Amino acid sequence: MMIRLIAKWLGESMLSNFIFECRNLTNNSPDGFLKNINFNLGYSEIHAFIIKNSSEQKIFIESIMNLLNNSHPKGEILLKNQVLNENKARKVAILHQKPLLIDHFTVAENLHLSNLPKRDFIPFINWGKIKGSSKKILDDLNLDIDSRSKVCNLSDEDKRLVYITSVLLQNPEVIVMHEPMEGLSPAKASKIYRAFKQYKEDNGSIVYITKQWEDALKLADRISILSNGMIIDEMPAEEAKSDPQRLLMKIEDYNFKDNGRYTDHDQKSILDTVFKAAEFLTSEYELKDVLLLLAKEVTRIMNADGCSIKLIDEFTWSIIDDIEFKNNKEIHAQLTKEAILKIAKENDIYYTNEKDKEFKSLFEKSVNVKTVICIPVLIRSQVTGIIQLSYETLYVYSKEESKYLSALARHAAIAIEDTRLLGRSALLQESHHRIKNNLQSIVGILSLQKEFKKNSSDQSIDELLDSVINRIKSIASVHNLLSKDKLGRSIINVKQIIESIIQIMNDNPKIGINLDLDDIFIPYSKATSIALIINELVTNCFKHAFTDTDSGIINIQCKRMADYILLSVRDNGKGFRKDFDINKIDSLGLTILKGLTSSDFQGEMDIHTEKEGSAIEIKIPTEGIFLHR
Repeated sequence: MMIRLIAKWLGESMLSNFIFECRNLTNNSPDGFLKNINFNLGYSEIHAFIIKNSSEQKIFIESIMNLLNNSHPKGEILLKNQVLNENKARKVAILHQKPLLIDHFTVAENLHLSNLPKRDFIPFINWGKIKGSSKKILDDLNLDIDSRSKVCNLSDEDKRLVYITSVLLQNPEVIVMHEPMEGLSPAKASKIYRAFKQYKEDNGSIVYITKQWEDALKLADRISILSNGMIIDEMPAEEAKSDPQRLLMKIEDYNFKDNGRYTDHDQKSILDTVFKAAEFLTSEYELKDVLLLLAKEVTRIMNADGCSIKLIDEFTWSIIDDIEFKNNKEIHAQLTKEAILKIAKENDIYYTNEKDKEFKSLFEKSVNVKTVICIPVLIRSQVTGIIQLSYETLYVYSKEESKYLSALARHAAIAIEDTRLLGRSALLQESHHRIKNNLQSIVGILSLQKEFKKNSSDQSIDELLDSVINRIKSIASVHNLLSKDKLGRSIINVKQIIESIIQIMNDNPKIGINLDLDDIFIPYSKATSIALIINELVTNCFKHAFTDTDSGIINIQCKRMADYILLSVRDNGKGFRKDFDINKIDSLGLTILKGLTSSDFQGEMDIHTEKEGSAIEIKIPTEGIFLHR
């Protein structure tokens, strides 16, 4: 008895793996045929069918629709292990290639058409509720469409968006989609991709019928290829991503370079590169040298036109270094920060080409690029970089290439981690050196303060000591930040320095401080100078800007421009005197500012009165001080 119960439970568990099953789907028509098609769909799964022939696409979706309607094609559909009846069929929606909308109805009416009461009298409809919910769903999907507009006044693209939204609004358990992205711009396509993924996360399942294998690779969990009335192959999407040539070999009329065969000479060359990289790591070569070597070899192995290895700050997702190698100087592909974050989160090989609707939106700048392949560089499951390959042509990598790319990504991770381990030791030595230098800076500041005190009796001892204490605190804040860096790097984020100093100094609740700061990384050796500059700029505001009032606003900006860093502090205080001349002012703070700006950074400083208050702007050239974006 117990064995039978266990067997029954196991059987039910196995059956429950699929929400939707199609069995023995057969159809003969003048346009073509289907022969004993069997497929299934898991819970929260997107199963893509790549069908290159338009007639076969049409027969396939019409046959499924006819089975749902109990029409003539042979076969059966099961929903949750039960044969469909009229009530269950309503839980499966069909999204047709051509939008099914009523032109003279409004957007709101079309969105809720399937949910309107089946009555003869209009008063039963709550139009206010319908309009409100229509506006909400359009806003949720970030679609700029007026729910009050009549469909006949919409563009073809907006009609498709309204149609897709109306199907999603039905909240079916399964949607069978036929070329849903056709005719959509990249921006609108991105919104619909997100909507489909959200539908899946909300436990919806999708049968996705398309000609575009790129769409299938991007969205699907599983991919089937249908040709000549039969399913000729099926594979998990992960397998297709690791070996896209297998996918494409099954698609008719698709040609690509046979780049899956490697000779003994190729494999020896790859091993030589790995050994050479290891040699670099154990010598005095820097991380950049190792990564440049890997970038060159990845470019050669992957038949690419260019390769860049981007090092990423794990906390801000900012690029802190970018090592690039190009076979062709005319090629350029700079990914946006959002695209880098998206690729990193996928934690796998990322492939895209110009046929992808989102392709152009991935780049800040793109020149002569038709294909991009990326792979994250991981250290203990944490993304620390991205290898990006660029191609002038449509290119599809092989399974062998994906293996080599993954291996070299791991080698890049070893190089980065090795540098960090060495960096922790070097950073300790550098810290001792920096502490010594900073102590000398403090002595110098005290000496300057002493000289200024001799020549001016305006400052009280309390004010003098407060100034010295704030400068020492600013220097200490840098060491505090560096001590918290677990990665052992010799760089620091200017944004963190500014925030730390503001936290120390802002003890007046009536003075508001607004920050507009980019993530900008500078060498450890420059951090103390930046900290002192910030201290002097903010101290100047607190001491001089608000002497006629007990409240005010200070706006602090630190922005990365094309070839310099802009550091500005503005206040809405009383401003400078009309006869103000920076060259004639005898001030220790301004002396420190001018000295650090010109000597440590070869920068420029501008001080001026504005309509309300004053402003100090400092421009620090990026060239020559190893600043990273």
